Amino acid sequence: MQVKPEDALSLSPLSEADRDIPHLAGLGATMRQVFAAHFMRDCPHVLEIGGHIRPITPYLTHRPLSVTSIDPKTEAYEADQLNGSPCQVRHIAKKFQEIDYRYQPGSYGLVLIGYSLKPFGRRDPLGDLLFSLIDNAATIVIEYAPELERAASQVPQILSRPSVAVRGRFDLHLHDPEIAGTPYAARRFYVLDTPHHG
Repeated sequence: MQVKPEDALSLSPLSEADRDIPHLAGLGATMRQVFAAHFMRDCPHVLEIGGHIRPITPYLTHRPLSVTSIDPKTEAYEADQLNGSPCQVRHIAKKFQEIDYRYQPGSYGLVLIGYSLKPFGRRDPLGDLLFSLIDNAATIVIEYAPELERAASQVPQILSRPSVAVRGRFDLHLHDPEIAGTPYAARRFYVLDTPHHG
C-alpha cells in the first residue's frame, strides 16, 4: 500500500451518515492524523484504537513492521506492504476489547485519535486491557475534544499512570467549515513516553 499525501483523503470516502460527524471531514481530520503519524516514526509496530473510518495507515511515512487499526466502524482491510516495504497491515472492524494483543513491551506506538472510548457490555473502557496497552507502549498519542465529557473524564486517568511521562501537550483550534463553531473545534493532543521509549 503506497499512498501519496494528496490521495490520503480519498482512501476513506465519507458516507452521508459519516458526514454528520464534523471532525471526520475537512482538512482538520488530516492534520490530526499527520501529527500523530509524526510521533510514530520510531515505532516498529503501530497500534491504533479508534481510527473510525480514517485509519492512520496512509499517513505513516516510515516503514513499520506492522500497523493495526481497530474500530467498529473501520472498513476491514489487510495488506502485506506499506511505503514500499514488507508490513503487516490490518484494519479490524471490532472493539479493541475483542482483540488479542501480542506485542513485546516497548515495541509499539499507541494512537488514540478522537479519543472517545465507550463501555464494552458492562466493562468500562478504562481497565486492565487498556492500561496494559498504555503501560507497555513506547509512545502514546492521545487526541480528543476537551468539551467531550466522556473523553475529558477518562484522559486524566491515563495521564496519571505511573508508567507514563508527558512529552508534550498541544492545543489545536480547527477552523474548517465542517467543525468551526462547534465544541469539537478545540482539540488537545498529548504525547506520552514510557520507560520503554528509546
